[in-house]
Amino acid sequence: MAKKSGSNMMNPNDQMHPDDRRNLVIFLIISLAMYFAFDHFVMKPKVEAMRAQQEAVRAAAVNGAPNAIDALVERPRDVVIGESTRLKIDNGQIFGSLPLVGNRIDDISLTDYFKTLGGSDHVVLMSPAGTPHPKYAEAGWIAANDGVKVPGKDTRWSVKGGGTPKLTKDKPVTLTWNNGSGLTFEREYSIDDHFVITLTQRVTNNGGSTARLYPYNLVAMQGMPEDFTGTWIAHEGPIGHIGGELHEVTYKDLGKKNEMSYNAPTGWIGITEKYWLTSLLPVQGEAMKYSFKSTPAATPNAKPHYQVDMMGTERVVGAGEKTEFVSHVYAGAKKVRILDLYEERLDVPHFDLAVDFGMYYFMTKPFFYFLTWLGHVTGNFGVAILIFTLLLRAAVFPLANTSFRSFAKLKQMAPQMTALREKYGHDKEQLQKELVALYGREKVNPAAGCLPILIQIPIFFALYKVLSVTIEMRHAPFFGWIQDLSQRDPTSLFNLFGLLPYDVPQVLVIGVWPCLMLFFMILQKSMNPPPQDPIQAKMLAIMPYFMTYIMSGFAAGLVIYWTFSNALSILQQYIINRSMGIEVKFFQRTPAEKKMEKMVAEGPVVHPGAELLEEQVEDALFGHDDNDGPKPVSPRKKKKK
Repeated sequence: MAKKSGSNMMNPNDQMHPDDRRNLVIFLIISLAMYFAFDHFVMKPKVEAMRAQQEAVRAAAVNGAPNAIDALVERPRDVVIGESTRLKIDNGQIFGSLPLVGNRIDDISLTDYFKTLGGSDHVVLMSPAGTPHPKYAEAGWIAANDGVKVPGKDTRWSVKGGGTPKLTKDKPVTLTWNNGSGLTFEREYSIDDHFVITLTQRVTNNGGSTARLYPYNLVAMQGMPEDFTGTWIAHEGPIGHIGGELHEVTYKDLGKKNEMSYNAPTGWIGITEKYWLTSLLPVQGEAMKYSFKSTPAATPNAKPHYQVDMMGTERVVGAGEKTEFVSHVYAGAKKVRILDLYEERLDVPHFDLAVDFGMYYFMTKPFFYFLTWLGHVTGNFGVAILIFTLLLRAAVFPLANTSFRSFAKLKQMAPQMTALREKYGHDKEQLQKELVALYGREKVNPAAGCLPILIQIPIFFALYKVLSVTIEMRHAPFFGWIQDLSQRDPTSLFNLFGLLPYDVPQVLVIGVWPCLMLFFMILQKSMNPPPQDPIQAKMLAIMPYFMTYIMSGFAAGLVIYWTFSNALSILQQYIINRSMGIEVKFFQRTPAEKKMEKMVAEGPVVHPGAELLEEQVEDALFGHDDNDGPKPVSPRKKKKK
């Protein structure tokens, strides 16, 4: 075959051969699995240990132990709340109270969500200063001219109309305060039927001088949230979509920079946790200054202060004039459809990005919608995952069919490959050439098995995101012992799945579903032809056990998906093998395959797929004359090192 020359011409010899591609895929899977393992078995225990240490310090402070000076200022949440006069809040989704002094939004709990599965303690989203995990939203005015007194944290507000009304979705509440110099400040609170509190701030100037004021809102927090996980899978910390750009700021980075500010006419800003969000949403269109801020801890035992805020444009209020500023506070669960609702209702751009759908957003969100629809139809998210898996396997059926037929042909060719290794076992180049010729005659592509794996990787991670970060999957049951699809299988092989009366360490919690997954992985491996690379053979031998240990710490829903997907793959491969006349013997190798495995382990390392790929690349680049008939493929030349 005549080859064209040129400085920009692709050299077929530089192409990655199929076996190397497969090795690269395996390397990537192992690397990602090791990363997951480090995150789950190393970083997560450290975060839990830090949290336990903090709780110990608080307990010591309560009991009067020394060296707990900073913890002494922390008191039980219900005690702090009970010390002030407050207005009740309840709309059926959130409940809490508003203090009249300072008037921060600092007491919010979620009606339908509990800290633990089957527990009775509601999830607490906001707590006042002086409690173990203070977080609150604040609003007010900043005076641009000296001598103008504005409301502060010690200001005592009065209820307009008197009494102590309850803030509900049908009944707003207005508070007033007069600064004694002619300015009257009002705050009107209203709440909808989900998670948004709307705050309208008004200023009336009854004095003789002009006031120049800037409205602001902030969300502040001291220390880390109570259920901070510290994992990479979901962003936790300050977040904002400002001027068309998403900002996900980690606590660590904010601690280094102390302040980051952006100016834009559109956006929102807040602090997110894995499942919960506290966010500020202004009326869009006004030029706003958005800021992420942090203040280091004053002492080694103190907590750093984190804050997100937004400030509006200047309001000039002359004598006899009024002004107002409307903003919204979202304090609730990150339910995707509710976030979408507010994105449309309040014209807030990309509010759904408060849920960390990750780099596969274009797949993750459609997966989420489809899974939740199936869950609603079937009444069980576990059943929805099984149906979803079945439909996915149907979608990739043609591609997988090609792969499995190639595997089946390779199993048929085992005696021929064994004979070639016997004949050319000590001549690496000739063995390579003969194997390539055999692949060509049989029209087998040894790289056919890589593409289905590559396609499944983004699907796997997209589904992992759906199960791990969406609150709709939190505490969603399956059947039997799986009562939370977002958590790991709680059973363990090492106490016979609960039959023996003792608990095992977390590192040994390898449940029923991971064991089922291991069974199907080994079963599928026994149906595949033995690899021609001894290193690859060793890696594939340990892969099922390694993946089982890693996956045992993943969400049970993900393990169920992978197990069922493997079972469907085995069924498809079994049908193809039988249709091609290949006898299927599970967990067994034919004598020819056993002999070939031994010869691969002892003989030269060859990559016959590389030569086949070179020929395909040359045909693609230069074409070939069909009348010339088949041409022998020359062995690949060794590259100079």
